[in-house]
Amino acid sequence: MDDQKLTMLVTAFIVITALWEVVSGRTRDGRKNQQDWRMAFLATFMMVAVQRPLVLLLLTLGLSTLIPGSAGSLAWLEQAYFWPTLIVFFCVEEFIHGSFHLFAHRRRPNNRVLQWVQAFYKMNHRPHHMSGGLDNKGQLTVTQTFVNGWAWWLIMPNYTFQLLCLYLGLVEVFVIGTAFKGLWAAHTHVNWNYDLYFHNHRWAWVRKTMWALAHILVFPTQHHHHHARGPNSARNVTSTLAIYDWLVFGTLAIETSKPNVYGWRQKEPEANSVLKRYFCWDVRPYVPKATTPASAAATSQSSA
Repeated sequence: MDDQKLTMLVTAFIVITALWEVVSGRTRDGRKNQQDWRMAFLATFMMVAVQRPLVLLLLTLGLSTLIPGSAGSLAWLEQAYFWPTLIVFFCVEEFIHGSFHLFAHRRRPNNRVLQWVQAFYKMNHRPHHMSGGLDNKGQLTVTQTFVNGWAWWLIMPNYTFQLLCLYLGLVEVFVIGTAFKGLWAAHTHVNWNYDLYFHNHRWAWVRKTMWALAHILVFPTQHHHHHARGPNSARNVTSTLAIYDWLVFGTLAIETSKPNVYGWRQKEPEANSVLKRYFCWDVRPYVPKATTPASAAATSQSSA
């Protein structure tokens, strides 16, 4: 029941802000198209109805078999030390999320196995960075919050960590922590950039205060630039705590204007088909071709 309330709370925020985007004209002129709407409905439905229940089911079956009686075993921790437990839960979950999100964006690793793993992450994360159509007019909107490929919920360990804590009895910690993260993440996807008012304020102390806050928390324009086409796409990889981007990952980017172009370049089939966009299985485009001795020799001869 608590998890259902959480889902309804975040969903209500997304619905209200989506209606605001429509009424205020933030979805017109190619900034959002029918494929974006369809993808939002499909991805959100699959997350709520299939992916999250599947992860929780696998966790429950696995832990109840391997460690009988483990369900609810940490409930005492929540009762005795609620706020410290909530803070630790939130910080650990956000760190895991940022680490693997960065892995999906960072440069290709040298290890061949990791290249294939990263390719699978990239393939499943690609739909999240598609906005609008082939005309490059698309912009970020709130319904993009939970858009990803078919396996994203299954391969991101922070989601498993969330549900593991729920299984172990940290129910209120899970509900409050996940609700705050979901609402904050949704608010950074809305097609608004209210933080630019403060970044560009005529008073220096207001600009400096906003600059300092953007080192601690993620604000809309920071995440909008993560969805920009260009080098900032691999920056601002955290969802709420920008301090990780700043001090741990070295990926913090603070801009004082909106991105010029949003989204990764689309291929025509995925631009015209939600099913091809969501149910993509081919990771080969994201993996470099293996270098054979013959090709290596040819390369060395041509460069000599």
